[in-house]
Amino acid sequence: MTRTVLAADFGGTNLRAAIVSAEGHILHRDDHLTPAESTPQAIIAQVIELLAGTVAASGAQPAAACIATAGLINAEEGKVIIAPNIPGFRNLVLTTPVGERLGIPAYIENDASAAALGEFRFGAGRGTRHLLHATVGTGIGGGIVIDRRLYRGAKGLAGEIGHIIVDPAGPRCNCGSRGCLEAMVSGVAFAERARLILQQGKSAILKEIAAGEPPTAVHLSAAAARGDTVCEAEIRHGGHILGLALGSLVNVLNPDCVTLSGGLLSMGEMLLGPAREAMYSLAYGPAAGTLIHLSELGDDAGLLGAAAVAFEHLDT
Repeated sequence: MTRTVLAADFGGTNLRAAIVSAEGHILHRDDHLTPAESTPQAIIAQVIELLAGTVAASGAQPAAACIATAGLINAEEGKVIIAPNIPGFRNLVLTTPVGERLGIPAYIENDASAAALGEFRFGAGRGTRHLLHATVGTGIGGGIVIDRRLYRGAKGLAGEIGHIIVDPAGPRCNCGSRGCLEAMVSGVAFAERARLILQQGKSAILKEIAAGEPPTAVHLSAAAARGDTVCEAEIRHGGHILGLALGSLVNVLNPDCVTLSGGLLSMGEMLLGPAREAMYSLAYGPAAGTLIHLSELGDDAGLLGAAAVAFEHLDT
């Protein structure tokens, strides 16, 4: 019988659950709206029933379960320290009630760290030993695989590459620091750059595309694609900053490869070209040969990442 696990990707809008095989095949999936109950306990109860429903509907007997979610996670304790998409989740142990209800071991992991292990096991990092993964979307996240194991650090917080300081005089980040990578290169950061461009009257094309709405990174990218040089310059500058951060990390970690995922990759070579150039300009010695691969898991990165974490625990 094929060994399977229950994987869940828990976001602010959607809760996706799936039965996944050891080969990374999704055998059954369910998508739900994230519970909007008023208390953390009520949300936990509803999440547990949704996951139990997925197992029942699939007819499978998963060997373990794992939930991937954004935020600060203490995986060893099964605890959500802070979940920005679910404000009521603070210092809550989620794995114990899930495991008790399903009768199987249950785990939890930061979604970006899970995605790193997913790419390593099922995606663009297959066949490597050491991997650095970066998620480049609304925010910036990351994960690290060392000697085929997910590296979590002393307190389970390793991989928060979005909070590397790339400009001490840069914009304020949501974490409270200035000039974090996330404050310089993310969907939120590009939206702010677009807002300033409109405020300064520098782009008629962006103004037309935004059509009176608050500008977003999507608007900025669309304007650049239509030939707006100001918007293109902002994206290329962001790519350069991303590459500097990746180059520094490559020198520290010396991974076999870097994998990238996230919505901002739709900006294509305007973002990725400068990122590669900057990374290779910093990478030291043989590290200059480190390859960048784009995610092969796409929208399923959260689910397959959670599955990879569950299988890692089972294989230990």
